[in-house]
Amino acid sequence: MRFLKLLFIPIFCLVFILLIKYLVEQQEYNNQVIKVDITLKNNCELIDTAFMVSTYPEEKYAFFENKKTTMYLKRSSKVQLQANKKYEGFHYSSIPVKVKKKLVLEANCTEEGRLEEIFDSLNKQFKEKE
Repeated sequence: MRFLKLLFIPIFCLVFILLIKYLVEQQEYNNQVIKVDITLKNNCELIDTAFMVSTYPEEKYAFFENKKTTMYLKRSSKVQLQANKKYEGFHYSSIPVKVKKKLVLEANCTEEGRLEEIFDSLNKQFKEKE
């Protein structure tokens, strides 16, 4: 019995150290800055310059040129499509998505398209929790 107690302490310490190491590595990975190439898929009857990309938590902005823009962001960041600030009467925002090296942000201005986006997001969110 005493042998088991003596064995338990080093195993517990090893597991604890490995857990700490994993958490530190995960934090470093999430803080890495990557180049994010974003493409606009505009399904609205609006010009492409009516949209811009915003990020959080950093609150950076990028504007499309020929349906493309590039940003340098942390892996933990999220981006979303929004109405360009220079068009004050127009309001639009998409659902935020996690960054990856290549992203396509889709502008849907119809109610059907917006509802589909919302339901897709909810489905993904519940699938991640299972």
